[in-house]
Amino acid sequence: MFPNRRPHSHLLHSSENLRMYKPGFVLVFFLGLAQYAQAALPSTESGWSAFTDPRYGTRVEYPSWFSVSDGRPQLGTGQRLLTPDGRAEIEIYSLPNTAHYTPRSYLAAKMKIDPATLHYKRVSAGFFALSAARGGKIYYTRCNFSEGGAGTIHCVYLGYQQSEKREWDSIVTHVSYSLRP
Repeated sequence: MFPNRRPHSHLLHSSENLRMYKPGFVLVFFLGLAQYAQAALPSTESGWSAFTDPRYGTRVEYPSWFSVSDGRPQLGTGQRLLTPDGRAEIEIYSLPNTAHYTPRSYLAAKMKIDPATLHYKRVSAGFFALSAARGGKIYYTRCNFSEGGAGTIHCVYLGYQQSEKREWDSIVTHVSYSLRP
């Protein structure tokens, strides 16, 4: 029909046509990225699991896809879990508060975090929560203090990819609010 033209050559060689299709290509590209970012984390619709320390009463809910046991936490007694791909970690632990720390005095004595990496800090009479970014990861810790100061410190720690922060925000909130006592 058109002997001098290759099929679809007008799509390959015309800068006018490229300009016309470029916004569509960009949109498809970013939608693909958004879908990939959402797919980077498994859904929490599959459920939540709960850890309870029978000795100290520490309890926390966490996404059930933290399924790979990785031994003990760095501090206290409890549990350390990873996601199957190893990109995220959670530690749930209890510490006896023999020094009668308050959240503020515990942070002053024990926490050695570079202030430049700290992007969230909340300290109240009954708990503290910290979030810091370093080396492409976000590290979040919350510790609740039993009443009276001589009881137990109940903690949860999460580490995850900084590039996935938006996807983790609601998960961190759920985990943090579920920490008991």
